[in-house]
Amino acid sequence: MYELDNILAKYSTENKLPCALGAVVTKDKGLVYVGGSGLKDIDDKESKIDFNNTSLAFFSCTKAIATTALLHLLDSGLIDSIDDPVEKYVDEVKDIQILIGFDDNNKPILKDTINKMTIRHLLTHSAGFSYSFFSHPYKSLYENNNTANILKSSWDQFKTPLLFEPGTKWHYGVNIDWIGKVVYEVSNLSLGDYCKKFIFQPIGANSLTFEKSKEQLNNSIEIHQRYPDGKISALKGLLVDEPEFHPGGHGLYGKISDYMKFLEIFLHDGKSPNTGIQILKPETIHNYSFKNLLPNNVYVESTLEHSQPLLSNKIELFDMFPKEKQGWTASFHKIDVPLSTGRSSGSYSWAGLPNLYYWIDVEKGITGMFATQIFPFSDKIALEGFNEFETAVYNNYTRLGSNL
Repeated sequence: MYELDNILAKYSTENKLPCALGAVVTKDKGLVYVGGSGLKDIDDKESKIDFNNTSLAFFSCTKAIATTALLHLLDSGLIDSIDDPVEKYVDEVKDIQILIGFDDNNKPILKDTINKMTIRHLLTHSAGFSYSFFSHPYKSLYENNNTANILKSSWDQFKTPLLFEPGTKWHYGVNIDWIGKVVYEVSNLSLGDYCKKFIFQPIGANSLTFEKSKEQLNNSIEIHQRYPDGKISALKGLLVDEPEFHPGGHGLYGKISDYMKFLEIFLHDGKSPNTGIQILKPETIHNYSFKNLLPNNVYVESTLEHSQPLLSNKIELFDMFPKEKQGWTASFHKIDVPLSTGRSSGSYSWAGLPNLYYWIDVEKGITGMFATQIFPFSDKIALEGFNEFETAVYNNYTRLGSNL
């Protein structure tokens, strides 16, 4: 599909992005497009990507994988309800308190919670956790208290205090890392091993992993940084090769084509059309993966602070739609309005910190991804590329049906 190839080439030249990859799956025909252009390391002009084999760091695109593992436990009867208190499965959550400020030595001042945190709160980002790049108090924890550094992939870094009472607000944070901890405690398997056994192998997505092989280490795209002056350089050695803990919020690696095998199950009521294996029950897909699960009177709103500009730009996404037209399912941001790109109302989507973006349009039977590897998140050029890529997908879909 030359138009999509040209878009990816356009955005990976002239110093716009280090690389640009894209993929599209339709319900009727499966993987109809995968492509990519650019460099694994912008400082090495010989390091051209091979989009069929090069590994990406998926960052928060990991979240849908971890929440699917949790729903698989629910399907299996090993978790009773998403309204169960988290402490039923992870005793350590009893020690989590609410941050109300800092003393003169920048040590946190804490108070006990009143509400018990539930699995629903974790799934819907209404538990009270945050990230250092979306919260000034968390930035202080990161800088002064040796915690909230998610890239260390150490469990202690995720045992951070809450910003509010569980179940009272929406705020994006390390909630899904705690979901991964629930999966571990219930199954006695690391999140990576659980996903390999019950998701990756059953759908034939063998490159997806929480611990990169030697081959993947040698064939991965470096995370890059765009600096305020516009210069781009690679951040070599940023990520931990052998994580102590498999972070459900950001720890996944693999090929874009294999990630599409995962997204594809949501076009088929939880079944992999490639292998015929049912990953989640159809009723679980519709009642959890596709249904807004936010607590009563809690909405997706602009609560994210601009606290670490090198990691994320100011987030404007949630201001683009009325709060009544947005929701949060077990796995996705739900948008109940049609988009100018051609995407249907009632679509599901999310993203990853180095500017990876995906969507699922169940009504039209299409899912796609645009991906690069550059900080900060919500990069203007990456968003332009994603918008142009998605628009081109729908323009061709409308003209040619699912034959891209």
